[in-house]
Parts: sequence; structure tokens; C-alpha cells
Amino acid sequence: MTNVTQLSEPQLTQLTDEVITDYLRDHPDFFERQPELLTQLRIPHQEKGAVSLVEIQLGRLRTRISELEDEITQLMSIAARNDRTFYLLSRVQGDLLSSKNVEQAALVVEEMAAELNLTSCIRLFELTHPKHSLNREGFNSFSRSHLNGKSVYLGRLRQIDRDALFTDAPDLGSFAILPLGEAAPVGLLAFASQDGGHFQPSMDTLFLQQVVSVLNHLLAVWQLSPDVELCDE
Repeated sequence: MTNVTQLSEPQLTQLTDEVITDYLRDHPDFFERQPELLTQLRIPHQEKGAVSLVEIQLGRLRTRISELEDEITQLMSIAARNDRTFYLLSRVQGDLLSSKNVEQAALVVEEMAAELNLTSCIRLFELTHPKHSLNREGFNSFSRSHLNGKSVYLGRLRQIDRDALFTDAPDLGSFAILPLGEAAPVGLLAFASQDGGHFQPSMDTLFLQQVVSVLNHLLAVWQLSPDVELCDE
């Protein structure tokens, strides 16, 4: 016959690291109910020797606070840049819409680029103006190699491409090349930086795409107006 006393005795569980870990995980308020343990327990530390759980927790909190402060600083910096970009784009769009031809639009873009420590150009196939004419064959070769249907190229250029698309382009610089034209390319908008790492494929190009959108609109309007000369002679 089974002894009733034996059945009523609690079954002891062997205390292992896993059991203790599971218990503390299931009872996160344990140290709130046993606050004296926080200062009594000492944890080995490679740099500080033995420290209490409170010291470890405070150290982690300080580290996290520092990380959050850095994140906030970065976000504020990004917000400030975005704010400047917004006002610059608003001004540039207004100035572009007031342009009467490619020459005037190019000056607007050049002034904008100068504020960003860049150089720029607008070049079209159909123009004979030395500053704004674009060799179709050279552009097509570049397009096949680098654009392949994309709306922008960001990065460095080979010498042959620099010569075809730019005049006096920086040898070690980086570039942003954006085709102009709604249905098919009619030319390009290009920016160059002396910094070889300035334009990179991972960059956001929304700002540049907005400028291209305005220029495409203007080109369509100018081409439909027979009395408009695309360039000042």
C-alpha cells in the first residue's frame, strides 16, 4: 500500500542554471520583491572586478542613453539638411519655371549646384551650342553601359565617358547623370563632385528627380513653342 505521507511530500527540483534562468524570466519582479539582493550579489567583470547588478544595470542604462542621444543628434542633423533641401528645391523650381530657354535654366541649376559645392550641366542632342550640345553616340554608349533603363547613374566615370558627357570634368570625382526626356532621352542633366565618394549608388535621388521633372516639363513647353530659342546665341 502506498504511503500517504510520501505522496504529500513536495517533489524537490534540482536547481540548475536553466531552472534559475527560467524562474527569473517568468518572474521579472523577483528583485523588486527582494531588493537587498541587488546590492548583495556580486558579478565578475573583466575590467572592474566584481560589481553589483545595480552597477551593471546603471552602466547599461548610461550606454543606452548615450546611444539614444547620438541617434537624436543624427536625426536632428538629417531634419536640418532636409529642411534646407526643401527650401532650396522650392526656390530652384520657381526659378526654373521662370526660365525662357535652356541657357537660363542651366544658369539656375549651376547656381544651385554651386551652393552644394558641385558643378552641373544641361546638354541636349539637338543643340549646336558648344556648352549645351550632346553627342548622341557618346550618350548611347554611356547609357548602354551604365543606365540600362535606370533613371540615374551615381558614381565614378571612365575617361571616355567624362569626355563625352562633360567639359573639364574632375578626373577623380564622382557624378550624377540623369537622362532628360519624357518618352525617350533628349539629353541629360549632370552633376559632378571633386569628392570621388560623394555620389554613390545608395544615395536618395528624390531631389534630383524633382529637378529633372521640372526640366522635362519646360523642354516639352519650349519644343511646342516655335518662337522659343532653346539657347541664347
